[in-house]
Amino acid sequence: MSKKNKDIQVQIKEEERTVGGKKQIVTQLVIGKKIIGEIIPENKNFQAYNDGHLLGNYRTLDDGIEALIRNWNLHE
Repeated sequence: MSKKNKDIQVQIKEEERTVGGKKQIVTQLVIGKKIIGEIIPENKNFQAYNDGHLLGNYRTLDDGIEALIRNWNLHE
């Protein structure tokens, strides 16, 4: 018997943080009260982190968000 898919709300929050001596806008993905990942701009790319581990470098913010959601969905 198959399960019905549940709708899950993913919130995107931005906060200013000092990273490597520079102030940068860090984008956080939040489900409920749990932070599932962060995206930090690096030169012209974006680095996606999950639990402090680098998932990869992405050309756009949207690609980084997609990768974090895919990773969360795979391991949750």
